[in-house]
Amino acid sequence: MIEDIQLKSINELVEDKQYFIPSYQRGYRWGKNQVQNLLNDLEEFMKEFNQKEDMFYCLQPLVIRKYEDGYEVIDGQQRLTTIALIHAYLEEESFSITYATRPDSAEFIQNIAKNYNEDTSIKNIDYHFFKEAYTVIKEWFEQKRQNGRTFKSKFSIMLGEQVKVIWYEVGEDVEVREVFSRLNSGKIELTNSELLKAALILKTSFYERPMISTQWDEIEHRLQNERFWRFLGKKKNYINRIEFLFDIAANHASSHSPDPYYTFYKLQEKDIQAVWRQIIADFALLEEWYEDRECYHLLGYLTQYKNITEYINLYRSSSIDDKQHFKLVLKQRISKEIESIHLRELDYYHDKAEIRKVLLLFNILTVLKQKNVDTYFPFEYYLESKWSLEHIHAQSTEGLNTKEQWSVWIEGTINLLEGLDRYKTLVEYLRTVSLEELTEEKFNGISQRVMEETKGEFLSESNGLDNLVLLDQGTNSSLSNHFYPVKYKRLIDYDKSGAYIPLATRNTFMKYYSDKVTQYELWSFEDGEAYVRAIESEFSDLILQAKGVVQL
Repeated sequence: MIEDIQLKSINELVEDKQYFIPSYQRGYRWGKNQVQNLLNDLEEFMKEFNQKEDMFYCLQPLVIRKYEDGYEVIDGQQRLTTIALIHAYLEEESFSITYATRPDSAEFIQNIAKNYNEDTSIKNIDYHFFKEAYTVIKEWFEQKRQNGRTFKSKFSIMLGEQVKVIWYEVGEDVEVREVFSRLNSGKIELTNSELLKAALILKTSFYERPMISTQWDEIEHRLQNERFWRFLGKKKNYINRIEFLFDIAANHASSHSPDPYYTFYKLQEKDIQAVWRQIIADFALLEEWYEDRECYHLLGYLTQYKNITEYINLYRSSSIDDKQHFKLVLKQRISKEIESIHLRELDYYHDKAEIRKVLLLFNILTVLKQKNVDTYFPFEYYLESKWSLEHIHAQSTEGLNTKEQWSVWIEGTINLLEGLDRYKTLVEYLRTVSLEELTEEKFNGISQRVMEETKGEFLSESNGLDNLVLLDQGTNSSLSNHFYPVKYKRLIDYDKSGAYIPLATRNTFMKYYSDKVTQYELWSFEDGEAYVRAIESEFSDLILQAKGVVQL
């Protein structure tokens, strides 16, 4: 049973005086790197936030239980002991920390500075590590000799007032060995959400607790739905996804704080029950957007590049009248972005990021335009896969390194050209090539001849939007450096096998946008032009909607 959860400064820990480390825990084992890292982190914090009352450095949770006149430390003893050793060097009053296996450990730490230069043998391994850590602390401070006293004084004040721990107190009836074991095996995760849940439960009446637990579980279960989760955009990995909602409430995304417990210490200062009501309201809003097909697609696109928090704040601002107005503003934001892009000037080698944006939006709008209300763009798949740009038709043989790849390229070339009388001689030559005797040198000569004789016939040299589609890297790598008809047939096979091919990419390979299809053996200049016009038309429709001229 949790008795208390709060933030306590190091000065408040000193006031509590007595801490006891039970025998089931290993002794103090922090080495040079761990001690230096803590000191360096504290110095960096002091440089940036010294004496700013609303800023503090938060240490990992200190899990304790009331024990006689002090507290038994269940988790956090390594940091607590290091703080006591820093106090010893700074000659500051500290708390007493006693290891059950070393009854005089508190006295040893307290007097370590005074006895440091005495030639006495270290009588046990724990005291050896105490002295090693103290030596690191001593040498670290001595390197700051310039303005040393001023530095020590500032550091001491900062340590006492601005360094805090998450005080996690369990009841005296708790089996501490089990808690210690579960903490150290990872079965108990002291995440922001778990800490806040504990704080919420503590401040809620006994009769309301089951309802909160049920609400909590229902929200977590819903957030485990991958489509719902990925529609909310790119996020870090969460052990408990509900923590994402607490991060929103704490405005963690815009804080850029590296502190893993930023959300907890930001929210614990507030009315935790009011925070929970905000979590419920935010979740309901996100669910409403998810269920609205148009909101789903517009926000799904926008949250690939900006945090969902921005749109929650926008929706609740005085500038938004209702949901329809909100959707109009979303379209205006997207439109403003695409109006600044010159589609016909985009180049594969210089504008990859912009082309990916354009093709992602084109695919999303293509899905949204479908009459079938059950058709959704799968952001869950888009975010889980790596995506790249693929040339619809490519003559370049760069990247073809095996006999199998050379053979496929030659066979694809034959299939492409055999219906065209002007290439009869070239096709006959290719048919005489012994695929088994192919070498890299022979293949390079063959491909060079093909390119020279077919130059200008196909849209083979284009690196513009007229010759590019969006594909996941797995599919892309199997299609790359082949002629259009080879790619087309392979894409159909992938589609039949259940692989996800973006709708606009599939439409493009099937020449859905071409005005007149005379043959499927090549990707012509006319096909490329029709494809770009289709993208321009889709974007123009969105721009008109954003201006309130037409409705989707």
